[in-house]
Amino acid sequence: MKKVFKIGCLGIIGLVVLVIIAAVAFGGGDESSTTSTETDSSAPATETADTEEVKVAGIGEEVQVGDATFIINSIETADQVGPSMLPETASGKYVVLDVTYTNGGNEAVMVDTSFFKLKLGEKTYEADAMASISGNQQEDGTIQNAFLAEEINPDSEVTGKVVFDVNPDVAESEDLQLQVQSGLFGTETGMIDLR
Repeated sequence: MKKVFKIGCLGIIGLVVLVIIAAVAFGGGDESSTTSTETDSSAPATETADTEEVKVAGIGEEVQVGDATFIINSIETADQVGPSMLPETASGKYVVLDVTYTNGGNEAVMVDTSFFKLKLGEKTYEADAMASISGNQQEDGTIQNAFLAEEINPDSEVTGKVVFDVNPDVAESEDLQLQVQSGLFGTETGMIDLR
């Protein structure tokens, strides 16, 4: 019994070693030919797929992200936002985006300023919630569409301002982009050039 067990263990170890050697020998050759075949035959498709993933819209163009559609209607910079009596003042410079959001899904979506992020290279800038509220405030004190936990029903759209407080050099950058997302966790995103 012990002899059979030893042969069985050695046999299994030998079989594993043979499988590994075969995988390295045959897999290595196949891998290089597969790689060259994939590179040769699917390079345009990969480029197309990458281009579609990173397709960047401009101001005034629709961006579809999941069931949501975003349009940046305009961009401006400012030192203050809000009503003249109680304006909110930037610590740097405000980037004020006029945004239209459309819910094309089947259920209401709660939208807030976290759906919007400024990007400059590898850096990410969050929206200023208080400045966004102030930026949507009328002279009489009423607030319209501040994207602050606002529930948007299916087939409905809302237009409002999203405000970022950033360094003046960032605010004036020619490479500034906006990342938009479909939900609170940002599983689907889109990019918009702001210049």
